[in-house]
Amino acid sequence: MSDGRLQSLKMHLTPWVYRALRCSLSYKPLGVDVLGFDSPVIFACLHRDILVTIPFVAPARPSLLISRSRDGEILIRTLARDGFDFVRGSTGKEGGAAFRGLLERIQAGRNVGIAVDGPRGPFGHVHGGVVRLAAVSGAPIIPLIAEPGWHIALRTWDRTIAPLPFSRIRMHVADPILVPREIEEITPIVERLRSVLLRPIGAS
Repeated sequence: MSDGRLQSLKMHLTPWVYRALRCSLSYKPLGVDVLGFDSPVIFACLHRDILVTIPFVAPARPSLLISRSRDGEILIRTLARDGFDFVRGSTGKEGGAAFRGLLERIQAGRNVGIAVDGPRGPFGHVHGGVVRLAAVSGAPIIPLIAEPGWHIALRTWDRTIAPLPFSRIRMHVADPILVPREIEEITPIVERLRSVLLRPIGAS
């Protein structure tokens, strides 16, 4: 099958598969109440956990940072009916425009969601944009780590977790990370966020 036909097939099938799968998943939140904030927050996860995390944060209707790739188009087509909003861009050459778009959403009172090591990785490498966004906006970073039940771990750079139907997922919601507006060195907070997102499940 050609790349074009495969992409077309993914474009048409993915929304149907996602909606059927979403209805079968169940979540057990552990940690902070993800909906218990009166002001906007920045949801942060690894690209590995994005398929599991998106249904979990759906009630908060965050604006999601989506790359300008063909897979990004598929994700938008899949999620548009669920009340999500989207900011297109990446941590690369379009990072400035994406940053401004996310900041505008927060200033308008909307939550945002970022896969902090996407779209190109490497796996587990937290890009500094999420910390700078937290500093400028004043919104706390809420790290999310998925502990899936039945799932498939894909052999991709991001080690994507694909949950299987009727899987029960333990979603670990870590304590908010607050970033001072006047921060000069972001590396310690970047490393702190990275250590939380890569913490072995079950560790304190």
